[in-house]
Amino acid sequence: MGYDRISLLPDSLLTQILLHLPTKDSVKTSLLSTRWRNLWLDVPGLDLHSNDFRYSSSAIKTFTDKFLESNRESRLLKFKIKYDECNVYLFGISEWFVTAVNRGARVLDVDTLRCPFYKDLMPLDVYKSRSLVSLKLVNVGLLNPGFVVSLPCLKIMHLEDIQYCSDDGALIVEKLVSGCPVLEDLTLCRSFDDKLPVVLRVSSQTLKRFCVKSGSGMENDAPGLKCIEFRDDVGKKNLSFLHMVDIDFKFNVEIGSNLEMKYPNEVLNGVSSVRHLIISQRTLKELYRCLNMEPISKFHNLSRLEVSFSSLLLQVLPNFLEIGPNLKYLTLYLVFSTEIEGENLELTNVPRCLLSTLECVEIKEVITGEETGMMRTNKIRALRVAKKKKKIWMEVVRYFLEDSLVLKNLILCLTDSDITKKLLTFTKRFRRCQTMFR
Repeated sequence: MGYDRISLLPDSLLTQILLHLPTKDSVKTSLLSTRWRNLWLDVPGLDLHSNDFRYSSSAIKTFTDKFLESNRESRLLKFKIKYDECNVYLFGISEWFVTAVNRGARVLDVDTLRCPFYKDLMPLDVYKSRSLVSLKLVNVGLLNPGFVVSLPCLKIMHLEDIQYCSDDGALIVEKLVSGCPVLEDLTLCRSFDDKLPVVLRVSSQTLKRFCVKSGSGMENDAPGLKCIEFRDDVGKKNLSFLHMVDIDFKFNVEIGSNLEMKYPNEVLNGVSSVRHLIISQRTLKELYRCLNMEPISKFHNLSRLEVSFSSLLLQVLPNFLEIGPNLKYLTLYLVFSTEIEGENLELTNVPRCLLSTLECVEIKEVITGEETGMMRTNKIRALRVAKKKKKIWMEVVRYFLEDSLVLKNLILCLTDSDITKKLLTFTKRFRRCQTMFR
């Protein structure tokens, strides 16, 4: 029973396992036995966070230099670092990125954790890596290369809050994207001072997923695009060719000198042909505010829906589900509002999908920091809130069990352990429906 099979594995396999851990956890394995003492030094990658070196601002340099020197001849498959200081000029951090690229890194992930007064500049070597598969840069500066970018293996690129060190920001982005002949996943999050034009065009023949954050002026020419995520307000777009859309923004538009609500159909009509739709809580809140102005488009091809509902908005859940008359799979994220409402939740209307197509419903409870804090500071009110929350959650569960004609699976991810007893009092409309807990 006490036999250590893991330590009998060859070093090459053990170091590959440790590669998937943060470096601080990899180092901790050196305490296991003499067999593990120096094994972490042979791991082909680094995953560092400046918080791990909080007692000395220069310790991260000493540690990294020692690691890179110890296995100078081996490949470095991954270099990931998050640091909270603008110390590229103090410690020569950019030289580490050169080393990583020159030693065949497949993953390069650099995050300065906050917007510094000046941006740490990435070395030009990054533009011509023949091994990089994933590149994530956050809060760094990019120079305009004086040569053609060549990243033949890059499939994933994430650029967030980048400072382009000239007025050629759009050209830098264009060069980066065009230099990636197999790019599949692109995330662009623009900062307020990134010097990019109002409308930024992205063109790729291989792109499959595109995530836009803080970028209302984005146009894309990507015939292979299957999934797009909006993380801020966008203009009208015809995206009927997409299979999946993830929407998380507000419907705002400027009319004259006032900021008015944009009708949701102006955006949703453009994605009404998607099969998989994800809608955040803040987007749903805006939709609810707009319902009296304009009806929401029907998504006749929609098969899978993921949506976050606050307890304050659950009364409109049946009406909202009317957008997917042929819906088969529903994932419902429940977020409880600590404001205790006076009225009980009663769900009565039955949308078309519950009567004919909805086969699987997964209900997941989301615990917010506000709720956790209240439970610590005011236990009497926390008990009242927990009781109210249980009643609301159970009404949602009852609604799907008793009103769904073809429901096969109801999956519950709820914190209340007493729910199983209450379930026995509900009558399943479709008797072969299975209830599972996770």
